Formats: sequence, structure tokens, C-alpha cells
Amino acid sequence: MSSVYPVSPGPARPDRDGDHQLRLLNDAWEKAVPFWRDDIARQFGAHHWMPLHDESRLYLEALRVMMDLLDAAERDTE
Repeated sequence: MSSVYPVSPGPARPDRDGDHQLRLLNDAWEKAVPFWRDDIARQFGAHHWMPLHDESRLYLEALRVMMDLLDAAERDTE
């Protein structure tokens, strides 16, 4: 297990776990950027990392809405 990026049990909901994992990835990217300053790094950031990050944020927001709806439906049927 890496001491730099420890894995914790985290929250039970996949939307919250996804937020946590995306933050870890973003932190790793932010730490790499100062050391990786060439055209390949800029291309990777612009054409791979940012689109992946943005799409992941949209996915996690949709998942959050769905999880909230399922939680409300479960409470309503108890």
C-alpha cells in the first residue's frame, strides 16, 4: 500500500467514493504538472485529463441525483 495515496474505506455511496477517487487523481495530476512541462504534458492535460475529469464530474453528479432519489424512495417505502 502506498503511503502517499492511502486507501481508506471511505463513504458507502458510490457517488461519494467516486468524488474521493477523483480528488486523489486530481491531486496526483497537480503534483505531476510542475515536473512535466513539455508539449506531451500539455497535450495530455488538454486532450486526455481534462475531458476525463469533466466527464467524470458529470457522471458523478448524475449518480448523486440517482442515489438521492433511490434513498428517498427507500425511506418512503419503509
